[in-house]
Amino acid sequence: MIHLVLAQRCFLATVFAVAFFGKVRHISRFRQFTASIHKLAIIPERTARYAASVIVVGEGTATVLLILPFFPRAGLALAAALLAVFVGVVIRSVRGGIFAECRCFGGAGAIMSNAMIVRNLLLMACAIPGLVIDSASMVMRPIIDIPVVVCALGAAVAFVRYYDVAVRALLVRRRTSSAHQQG
Repeated sequence: MIHLVLAQRCFLATVFAVAFFGKVRHISRFRQFTASIHKLAIIPERTARYAASVIVVGEGTATVLLILPFFPRAGLALAAALLAVFVGVVIRSVRGGIFAECRCFGGAGAIMSNAMIVRNLLLMACAIPGLVIDSASMVMRPIIDIPVVVCALGAAVAFVRYYDVAVRALLVRRRTSSAHQQG
């Protein structure tokens, strides 16, 4: 159980770190993220800038809390709360027919869709088990845990990099399969 929670923390910390650094790496990335919030939330630009700042600070804070051995539950709770907000925004966007890129990781992002809802729910599901497990079992043991950390980091990088690619490939395959069945 200890290794599972450690893997979850590393996985989520990596995802949130990629999102955080993707947005703060260059001012143009932060401006693009702010513009996407402005469009998605249909709020004034100044409010969107404030919301973007709060999200970026939240992502950075979640990353640090997930990495530090002292506050793992706080990091998991913050990650779950941020992801719940993201799910709500995407649901509102999809239902409202607002087609905008999320800019979740700072650069070009995916269009808001049900696949993005699933992505955020998967990430949220990764945070929840650690919230109910005894926090004393979450303390890292550096030498033993290196393989767990490396695997979690690799999985997180692959998830961030290839989730949207996999969804697009599945949708193309599904459309092709449906076209063949109708034809």
